[in-house]
Amino acid sequence: MKILIHHGVLITMDEDAVYRDGCVLAEDGVITYVGDNIEIPADVDTVIDAKGGIVMPGLINAHTHSPMTLLRDCANDLALSDWLNDHIFPLEAKLDDEAVYYGTLLACAEMIKSGTTAFADMYFMSENAVKAILESGMKANVSHSVMGLHNDYKKHLSEGRRLFADFNGAGEGRLKIEHSIHAVYTCSREAMHKTVDAAIEDGCGLQIHLSETMRENRECYRQYGKSPTEVMEDMGVFSVPTNAAHCVYLSENDMDILKAHDASIAHNPTSNLKLASGVANIKEILSKDVNVALGTDGAASNNSLDMFSEMKLSALLHKGMRLDPTLITARQALAMATLGGAKALGRAEECGKLAVGYDADIIILDADAPSMMPVYDPISLVVYGGCGGQVVTSMIKGQIVMENRQLVTLDMEKIKEGIRRAAIRMGI
Repeated sequence: MKILIHHGVLITMDEDAVYRDGCVLAEDGVITYVGDNIEIPADVDTVIDAKGGIVMPGLINAHTHSPMTLLRDCANDLALSDWLNDHIFPLEAKLDDEAVYYGTLLACAEMIKSGTTAFADMYFMSENAVKAILESGMKANVSHSVMGLHNDYKKHLSEGRRLFADFNGAGEGRLKIEHSIHAVYTCSREAMHKTVDAAIEDGCGLQIHLSETMRENRECYRQYGKSPTEVMEDMGVFSVPTNAAHCVYLSENDMDILKAHDASIAHNPTSNLKLASGVANIKEILSKDVNVALGTDGAASNNSLDMFSEMKLSALLHKGMRLDPTLITARQALAMATLGGAKALGRAEECGKLAVGYDADIIILDADAPSMMPVYDPISLVVYGGCGGQVVTSMIKGQIVMENRQLVTLDMEKIKEGIRRAAIRMGI
């Protein structure tokens, strides 16, 4: 199956190459040509005219909790501890298999329609999430969250091990299963040790929450006499590829630890601001050459899964905080949402840029959108003027999942009906 996308403004993220009138050719889901427009080959099966729109790599959401679309807007204007303990945890106790399935379908629909082609997911009842993700055609690194201060962690870890055995590599490699340590404040030493052992044995990565709030750090120092990063290092967490979400309160030593172990950070600016958790020191983290990706966090604390919003905020936030307009350039923000995300998900050799040999994970933005005219600097235009609603076409490994704003792999009416049923059962 050969697909040609032509007459587009190409942002490749491959050595900053941009083509003002370019095309991408893919065969069997893999890119075989990127560059200036060529004559349409006779054996091409599908031709897509970008009509002067932006053609770019699909965005990568490096941290979310997809079923939490069901909890969108359920609690607002609260500190993280109150938000979790008084609202989120009680509602999560009412979730069932069908709710997680439809919540994940809704998340996939939202992400596809806003230009995301791959994401990292941390939650529970994960078999239901996996079923939804496979139906959507999206790429995902799914982890079953391990929590427990006593022996209660064993059930979560057992479910994660079973998930890995049953689904790792499913969907022709679109699905990766990883393990997850929810956080230092929700897991015992034993729970952390055993989860690391499982990741080593299974040869997979870890997803964690790390130093999200000042309170987390303060209580960790009180309990362990060390920072959450130092405790995680003692537990061997960073001995496997690690995707650490938030990282708002990192010391210089914490940053050095993450760099030494080649760990990735998933920066979640909107969620961290909404919960008043703080602002990660991305300037210093990048200066340490630590890989930084972008995430939305769950829809309950964002409340959107639009990665274009995260890109723009990540670029503007740090400029304003430091009174320095040169901080976090548009190119850096886009790199975090593409190249950085690909590395965080252990997919740096398959996605994050338009290059020969990479998967055809491609999105096309509407050339006729008023905020996308004129095109002086395509990268700045996408970061500062782009939004998810401008994405008209999306493909993942060469499979078209949205065409002319219409979902191809998902039935939105079915999803809406499932969400309504779940909301009634949960008393939302």
